[in-house]
Amino acid sequence: MDALTTLLEIEALKRPKAEYFFYLDTKQWDLWLGLFTRDIILQWDRAVSTRGEDGQTMGPLVGIDAIAQAMPVSMNDLQTVHHGHTPIIDLTSESDATGVWAMEEIIGAPHRDYILHGFGHYRETYRKEEGRWRISKLHLTRLRIGRKSL
Repeated sequence: MDALTTLLEIEALKRPKAEYFFYLDTKQWDLWLGLFTRDIILQWDRAVSTRGEDGQTMGPLVGIDAIAQAMPVSMNDLQTVHHGHTPIIDLTSESDATGVWAMEEIIGAPHRDYILHGFGHYRETYRKEEGRWRISKLHLTRLRIGRKSL
């Protein structure tokens, strides 16, 4: 792959991640689910810097149907703000890529007396299907989690 094509593909890979944050925070579930491959694997660490080793994880959720059932139920009552920064994206073939995104999140819920403020990384793999990049694996690891009482 020549340098220009590589740069264009890396730029194209940034769009689904920007849409991921926007659709998640605005609760546009159909559009959000459209960003993933059918065999998607999602996992979020709930604790700091464990990468799931201590069992403090959500998931993994495997397959688009499992995610479609779990996410709206668990997220609809939450007020969320997600930001992704400074991606490290590598093309591993013409139809596969990996990425790491620095992340900041703020999560609040009307039924809780605190707001969670987290920092970490999204570690992802991507697959190009029908000319469009989709997320095929996502693992959120956290470096810091703070809670602020309301």
